[in-house]
Amino acid sequence: MLEGNSQAILGDSAPGSSTLKSALQSPKLEPFCGNFEGWGPLSKFRFDLTPCFLDLGVAIVAAWGLIMGAGAIWFLLKKRIPQPVSKNWHFYAKLVALIFTTALQAAIQVETFADNWLADVRQPNGVVLFYWLFFTIAYGIKLRSLVAQKTYEDNLPYFVCFNISLGLALLEFGLEYLVPKKQSAYDALGDEDECPYEYADIFSVLTFSWMTPMMKFGYKNFLTQDDLWNLRRRDTTRVTGETLAENWEQELQKDKPSLWIALFKSFGSSYTRGAIIKCGSDILAFVQPQLLRVLIDFIGSYETDNPQPIIRGVAIALAMFFVSVSQTMCLHQYFQRAFDTGMRVKSSLTAMIYAKSLRLSSEGRTSKTTGDIVNHMAVDQQRLSDLTQFGTQLWSAPFQITLCMISLYQLVGVSMFAGIGVMILMIPLNGVIARMMKKLQLVQMKNKDSRSRLMTEILNNIKSIKLYAWNTAFMNKLSHIRNDLELNTLRKIGATQSIANFTWQSTPFLVSCSTFTVYALTDPRPLTTSVVFPALTLFNLLTFPLSILPMVITSIIEASVAVKRLTDYFTAEELQTNAVKHEDPVSHVGDESVRIRDASFTWNRYDGTHVVENINFSARKGELSCIVGRVGAGKSSLLQSLLGDLWRTEGEVIIRGRIAYVAQSPWVMNASVRENIVFGHRWDPDFYELTVEACALLDDFKNLPDGDQTEVGERGISLSGGQKARLTLARAVYARADIYLLDDVLSAVDQHVGRHLINKVLGPNGVLSSKTRILATNAIPVLKEADFIGLLRDKTLVEKGTYEQLLAMKGEIANLIRTTMNDSDDDTSSDNGLASPESSDSTTIIDNADSDELSDTDEAEQQIGSLLPIRSGANRRTSTVTLRRASTVSWKGPRRKLGDEENILKSKQTQETSQQGKVKWSVYGEYAKNSNIVAVCFYLAALLGAQTAQVAGSYWLEYWSEAAETQKNPNVGRFIGVYLAFGLGSSVLVIVQNLILWIFCSIEVRLPFDLANPDRDHTNEHCQASRKLHERMAFAIFRSPMSFFETTPSGRILNRFSSVTRSPIYAHFQESLGGISTIRAYKQQNRFTLENEWRMDENLRAYFPSISANRWLAVRLEFIGSIIILASATLSIISVATGSRISPGRVGLAMSYALQITQSLNWIVRQTVEVETNIVSVERVLEYASLPSEAPEVIFKHRPAIGWPAQGAVSFKNYSTRYRPGLDLVLKDINLDIKPHEKIGVVGRTGAGKSSLTLALFRIIEPDGGSIR
Repeated sequence: MLEGNSQAILGDSAPGSSTLKSALQSPKLEPFCGNFEGWGPLSKFRFDLTPCFLDLGVAIVAAWGLIMGAGAIWFLLKKRIPQPVSKNWHFYAKLVALIFTTALQAAIQVETFADNWLADVRQPNGVVLFYWLFFTIAYGIKLRSLVAQKTYEDNLPYFVCFNISLGLALLEFGLEYLVPKKQSAYDALGDEDECPYEYADIFSVLTFSWMTPMMKFGYKNFLTQDDLWNLRRRDTTRVTGETLAENWEQELQKDKPSLWIALFKSFGSSYTRGAIIKCGSDILAFVQPQLLRVLIDFIGSYETDNPQPIIRGVAIALAMFFVSVSQTMCLHQYFQRAFDTGMRVKSSLTAMIYAKSLRLSSEGRTSKTTGDIVNHMAVDQQRLSDLTQFGTQLWSAPFQITLCMISLYQLVGVSMFAGIGVMILMIPLNGVIARMMKKLQLVQMKNKDSRSRLMTEILNNIKSIKLYAWNTAFMNKLSHIRNDLELNTLRKIGATQSIANFTWQSTPFLVSCSTFTVYALTDPRPLTTSVVFPALTLFNLLTFPLSILPMVITSIIEASVAVKRLTDYFTAEELQTNAVKHEDPVSHVGDESVRIRDASFTWNRYDGTHVVENINFSARKGELSCIVGRVGAGKSSLLQSLLGDLWRTEGEVIIRGRIAYVAQSPWVMNASVRENIVFGHRWDPDFYELTVEACALLDDFKNLPDGDQTEVGERGISLSGGQKARLTLARAVYARADIYLLDDVLSAVDQHVGRHLINKVLGPNGVLSSKTRILATNAIPVLKEADFIGLLRDKTLVEKGTYEQLLAMKGEIANLIRTTMNDSDDDTSSDNGLASPESSDSTTIIDNADSDELSDTDEAEQQIGSLLPIRSGANRRTSTVTLRRASTVSWKGPRRKLGDEENILKSKQTQETSQQGKVKWSVYGEYAKNSNIVAVCFYLAALLGAQTAQVAGSYWLEYWSEAAETQKNPNVGRFIGVYLAFGLGSSVLVIVQNLILWIFCSIEVRLPFDLANPDRDHTNEHCQASRKLHERMAFAIFRSPMSFFETTPSGRILNRFSSVTRSPIYAHFQESLGGISTIRAYKQQNRFTLENEWRMDENLRAYFPSISANRWLAVRLEFIGSIIILASATLSIISVATGSRISPGRVGLAMSYALQITQSLNWIVRQTVEVETNIVSVERVLEYASLPSEAPEVIFKHRPAIGWPAQGAVSFKNYSTRYRPGLDLVLKDINLDIKPHEKIGVVGRTGAGKSSLTLALFRIIEPDGGSIR
């Protein structure tokens, strides 16, 4: 390996020095060679052999020396007769030279690897730790023997050296264990919130002790997001997403890309290591029955004349303990890797789904609605994540069954084939059940898609639903999908699942029953306890793989459906990459910046229908180009073709410079007004002030509760249409782009505000006068300011020219202008008197000079100003502002974080809260009441009866085996009959309790359930309580006032059916889907992708400690179970050693249950936690079911006469109202009488309250004072 000064030694002036220098800067190392020159043998950079080739020669010589030296030593010891040797100076000279050579070689190795050790790993090496641990244990045992032999008297030097070696070994173990751990110990900028797994030693990893500090902290405090560690780098969404995307790109090169293969390439290595560990765990699990048989034989020997030594029994007990502990560690290391893989699959698919949504073409979006795309993220990726938890069982379960059969063959011989026959008979039945489940799952997925689409539609249009009084109609529609379709299918799934559970529950019993029957009838040996209880333990072990197989099959079916849906989505049509040709921006006014030549565009390239065709259009820098035409003529499509959203079938489109786009339907983020305007660009307070003044927003800032820091709500729900239009225009202006595509921005604003925008923004004296402006509009006043006007009709531009040219042509545009000329002039003169005040003391000089981006220091200084909300335009200083191109600020975190800490905003949306402490018993009672309390009681009775029957069957086996030892298998028919009755009774009660569970939705403690997660079919979301709670929640949402929807994102409402931490992910995803064109136009895909990754990482920061805490708990509980096994075995040994009479049958029965208690204890505690965790879902549903309702639909004391309306008069009497408590009045003391047959016009600037007056008439907002009659 080259040293650090190798470059200086070789010299820059040497031949090929430039190549050498580049190689040193970015080395590409060959396999197993740590030098950039590679294996050679000749160097590419100098006339010499490569270092790796030379080292290879040294290694070959060393290996030859070891092999030949070992042979020479063997020959000397075995074939040669020892000869006397004198130890003179020659002998000692060789010895000293050898010692010095060895020391120098060690020094070379230390010097070579010292710089690389800590760069590779900060964890104490597990192999080294175990080596020194076992070394000290072995030496400690030997030291005891040396002391017992009094070696210190006979050979004191040896004894002293031995103790020094042991001390040095202990020192080395301690030094290796105490390696500096945190990154901050090596790097001053290290992460203080680093996950402790990154520096945990092997013992901490095996026992999950690295979780202990958080468990202690969580026991004493309520954990918050700030208390959690950062993710390991390999678990971050950025890393997992890039890994999967890279492998998926490789798959796309194939004819049939496979998402399965891409996922395995990305995350299969860790999962495979976990599977290997699982294999070891399975083998250890089947060692216990063999040890139990040996223990029973040991106990039985004390009933004979030849008892076995006690030390043998102690060894058996210790072996059972250590096997149990080892099996626990292996099992949970596998589980940790499985859940880690599931976490990575979830985050990577989330990242890919989001990234794909930003690239989907219009054709791809046509086949994938917003609800469908959200379902890919909410359902499909969850299916694949769930599969990783049990996918290994697909081979592990047959492996365990095979081990079980082999062990049974050793116990009962050929009788075990009777059990295999029963299992083979069950296979076709389970195949039929699996096919039924697959069909039902496909139907259920369609039902869920329908419900998700409908719910999204309802939440997006809730105001219209309330205005038209469609609540009942949409509630019935939702109930039909939920109750008649989804829950009906779920009932069928429940019944099918119950049959599957019955078959797999009864299979182990039928296998054991048939095996014991054949053994008792055919084998001459008695059915003794040494056969029964090891076999019974094996049958208990057989229960898990047999019962897990239906779940695995179901999970694989669900995952297969999900993979097909995701593959269709990932292979959907994307945007045409060459639809628009981008070139460098032009620098002089009058230069052509946009050119469309003979171009035709379509939304769907396969149907052959053009939206616009044969377009020839040119736009120049500093000019305003207006595109006019009838509604539906294609004006918006033409603008979107410039963005590249449409498929170009012919011609060419050239764009010179960056684009800013204002959509016809304004897209507003759920953020503050300022964040919507700045939109990820660097903060420039001077130009920001100029922008908001030009876009007539200063007066609006005065009226907004928090100025420009006002939270606008989801889809800008708290703003009027005109305010949203001007906000999105301000966003475009602040971007300081080269080309502006404005889609009908004047249609949503008042006429005098429109004139202000023309004068200040769009016109020749506006802030954008030096930019290329393309405006799609039908507004006549702006045409006078245009440098080019084009009429779009019949999919093409039929009239083109300047304002004067078109008037002279006397075409359609000229007729339209002449018709509206007088009205336009009147409006203009009126506007001059009504227009919003223009600051006479503000002088603005606009030029087009580009400047360098703000430095990071400047950015930090400017960000300080972002905390102060702008409320008015007073006291503004006169300034000269340069319309330089805006630069995008580096994304450092979520929106609103800084402002939220500094300000308490009136307009801020409500935060999603979670209760602390234990769940109230009233929640359990409410759930049980909705589930039918009688059914819950029957369920508990069936559960108790099934367990009683299983225990009774085990006792009957003990009685049978003890009778068989004395009477050689008597009354086989009677014993088999009773055992069969117990087994079948237990299985029947299991299916009864499952049917009750699915029908009445009682709380199940065997499997985790989550009522509020309808997207997980294998959980126990059953019918009756689910229907009632869902209807209550849906009704409450329909009856909630509009203020609830203004302060609660629809993503949060929609995801009341999912986990709390995933709500922000879905909300951001849905928000992004609504503004795809805007995001792409501003080239903000990376920023929004980063925010999606951040939100996903925040979810994973909570998820990773959660799964690790489960492992921490399981390891400790199972360790307690291992101690119980050790205690039971030890007490049995002590009993027989002290002469107490205890039968081998009773010991076998006790130990068989002791072996089960490890898993049972773990399961009891975990499921207790699981029930309390998942009952929170019911609590959350009940929270929304108890939402404050708006006023009654009918107020009986204010009901009008029967013949109303006879005249149609409306009267406001001192009417005042506000949108929600705590906000200012939007209408104050309105007195108005509208007589019959009158037509009333209400005028006022944007935000004055015109829409509020309309909402008051419809009782969308209730009066704060006064009345309407």
